[in-house]
Amino acid sequence: MPRFPLIHETDAPDEVTEIYRDFQREMRFPDVPNFVRTLGASHSTLAGTWGLLKHVLLQGRLPRSTKELIFVAIAVKRECEYCKEAHAACCRVLGVEDNTIRAVMEGLKDDAPEIPDHTRDILRFAIKCGATPEQLNSEDFASLAQHGLDNEQTLEVIATAAMAVYATIIADATMLDIDAMYAEM
Repeated sequence: MPRFPLIHETDAPDEVTEIYRDFQREMRFPDVPNFVRTLGASHSTLAGTWGLLKHVLLQGRLPRSTKELIFVAIAVKRECEYCKEAHAACCRVLGVEDNTIRAVMEGLKDDAPEIPDHTRDILRFAIKCGATPEQLNSEDFASLAQHGLDNEQTLEVIATAAMAVYATIIADATMLDIDAMYAEM
């Protein structure tokens, strides 16, 4: 049972409903997810979170599919079932193969051919960034540079990792139930 009530469109103020519609349209979701409905209890938190997601996840030079895989990898590392399922569904909507998603969920093994080396290195950097950013070193940054990532793209990886950690905290602290729509997406 969720710790916070889900604020449905019929019970939400207009400014919250407007964000719900924008989220649903921009993220290409069939419905408003529980994560967003929970945040609907606080317009400022909802607006701030959506603003971050919109700029970090949907914009920039890194492909959104890579950013969604970062969310999945960090959700697995942080053991957040809600975020793992939500962002795996996003990956499927974006055309990421199920075997690639599964390989990320199983821990980015070196012998998993479903994950290209450049994606594996990005995901490993992001996981370290999300778990122990103080331990990042020049070799970690060099692993991204060897795949052609510049400073702008590296900052996108860092921001996506930070956003994923933020999302897992909200999802776990509010005890969100996994949306049924994720299985259908």
